[in-house]
Amino acid sequence: MYRAFRRTRVLASTLSSPVVPAFIGTFGLALIACQPKHTDVKPDAAFTPFISAFTAGHIPARSAILVRISDGQSYRDSSAEAINTLFELDPSVEGTVSWSDRQTLAFQPGQPLKQDRVYSITMRLGQLINLPANLGDFKFQVTTFAQGIDVKVDDMRPVSPADLTWQRVYAAVYTSDFADGAELEKCVTAEQNGRTLKLNWEHEPNGNFHRAMADSVQRGEAASSVMFRWNSEGIGGKDNGELPWTVPAIGDLQLIGHETFSEGEQYASLLFSDPLDPAQNLEGLAGIAGVESVRLSVDGNKLLMYPSTRLSGTQSAFVAAGLMNINQRKLGKDITIDDLTFEEVKPNVRISGSGTILPSTDGLLFPFEAVNLNAVDVRVVRIYADNVPQFLQVNDLAGERELARVGRIILKKSIPLTGKERSVQGKWTTYFLDLDELIENRTWGHL
Repeated sequence: MYRAFRRTRVLASTLSSPVVPAFIGTFGLALIACQPKHTDVKPDAAFTPFISAFTAGHIPARSAILVRISDGQSYRDSSAEAINTLFELDPSVEGTVSWSDRQTLAFQPGQPLKQDRVYSITMRLGQLINLPANLGDFKFQVTTFAQGIDVKVDDMRPVSPADLTWQRVYAAVYTSDFADGAELEKCVTAEQNGRTLKLNWEHEPNGNFHRAMADSVQRGEAASSVMFRWNSEGIGGKDNGELPWTVPAIGDLQLIGHETFSEGEQYASLLFSDPLDPAQNLEGLAGIAGVESVRLSVDGNKLLMYPSTRLSGTQSAFVAAGLMNINQRKLGKDITIDDLTFEEVKPNVRISGSGTILPSTDGLLFPFEAVNLNAVDVRVVRIYADNVPQFLQVNDLAGERELARVGRIILKKSIPLTGKERSVQGKWTTYFLDLDELIENRTWGHL
């Protein structure tokens, strides 16, 4: 049975937490110098032959703390019971220890660590592997991220297109570290003219991105303001702030915001105060300077602009006075947006879909998607048939836990993507790895 591991060439390490190669430079510990009540711990360089990497610098409060043991070590006791006595944190933290791969130990805190806190870690390495007499405990430090909240209003839509009096204002809420949705909701409020607005929430599973919708926002004869306020103390932070959002007077068609998107098909979104007329002829009503062709479309209050060629950097766009809202009221004046900034998508790789590929099926094609990459690194772990029951004790067929206990790496290879499926810069492209070409087909196990 095989498990395939994937990572991109742009990653510095395969460890899931921030790690550094052991004892190279200052590995970011200088970042914790602002903490007033702790003693700096500098890892002893004498451990270099025994530890190849470890977690360092700033980490999420829910992150595991990892230590990778160097190749060729002689183990004394690596059982599950023994490894759970190896780690001690100051301030004290309860947690569990497991093998994340055949050489990497992971300490997982039982509860999230405190935000913006320095933790000193003592690992009793001498209990795990044979060390020289003058070495025993390996000591290092990590710092958790300071929690914070950032709010950005990105949409406003009428409750009913037939009546522009009542609006809904949508805000993206970002947290610098994982935040529990229920706790975050207590930290953010919105009001208009002294009237508290109800916020309806959606939360992404990653805990860092959230959406809040302020309901029953009123547009009157004069412009008004919606005020978003936040205090991050309830999610372990210290910052607070406020963001005013101008609500134009009813009947006043205005450009109230804009943003760009570069993942997939590149486009700019211009947000107006009113829903736009979806039936109007958009030809010549908007464009981007220097771009020969820009496809236009309407989505509610938004005018979407799709350039025919990919752009990067700051661009200038224009909208003509003839653009109309849903009631055929015109914008009335030409406007220019000089700070339309397009950013390229960072190189990345992801798995296409989910499921298990069985070697007995017709072909061993492994699908994945990549963007702005020339190559990927592939690792294949063979899990012996006799070890499958042990593997399934802690995994389903798609699992990756404790593989070091049941398998071994049989392939490490860099696969170039150039010359394969045609890729477009900045766009996710689907590729297929033919595992038959990489490994010998067997009748046992699965991929």
